[in-house]
Amino acid sequence: MDGVLDGDTDIIPLIPPGTNAPCLWYKTTISSFTLQDQLACLEDAGFEVKPLLMVRDIRKVWASLAKKDYGRDGVTAEDPPLRLRFRRFRDSWEYAQAHDIPIIKFEEFLADPEKILRQCCTQLSLDWDESMMTWPKPIKDLADTRHGNARFRESREVDLLTAIGNPSQQGEVGPIPAEDLQWLEQYFTDFNEQLNYPAHLPEIVQIPGRSVPSWDVSRRKKWRLQQKPLRYLLSKLGLGSDDSRPA
Repeated sequence: MDGVLDGDTDIIPLIPPGTNAPCLWYKTTISSFTLQDQLACLEDAGFEVKPLLMVRDIRKVWASLAKKDYGRDGVTAEDPPLRLRFRRFRDSWEYAQAHDIPIIKFEEFLADPEKILRQCCTQLSLDWDESMMTWPKPIKDLADTRHGNARFRESREVDLLTAIGNPSQQGEVGPIPAEDLQWLEQYFTDFNEQLNYPAHLPEIVQIPGRSVPSWDVSRRKKWRLQQKPLRYLLSKLGLGSDDSRPA
């Protein structure tokens, strides 16, 4: 097998050129496209796809995204509003249920990774290999490593169990804007119920208001301004008007 460590979330799944392995795994997240969008594009290209959806407590996902540079609450196709991303995730979860696509909980994987990996192999008709636990393959030997979580990269010198550490060490969650938290818990009520997530998390840190999608955090603003370096410089210095915003 070979793999793509993290696909571009604003580009349909693209297979790296020169990949000759009989099986290729493609790890990506739901942002600009739903799960079904990505499957359709791969199947149109002639691939046989065996999808797998990993889910996690949705409030912890929001809190984690908000701390990442790729968790932009933007207004463009590349950086859609966070709420739109979460709506697409919900659509993907419903699609996975309707089409018998394997769904695994991130929390259960952390608690017993070998058990969950073996279940995944059975569901995807893959042979079990002990290297799934020991990680002997150097990261440079993967087909595409342009992206990838920094913490994962740092852990590549150890095995899976060492990299995971102690999953019971749970700190506070957040901060999450109060209005967004209320929306998450209402919009994902049945998701929480079906997957046995609590209706409320007492450790959540809340801040007033809601996250407002912004053109300023969208990457397209920077791309447009870079086409006009003087305007980009003035914008960075807080001088002049920003006429890069789409009409």
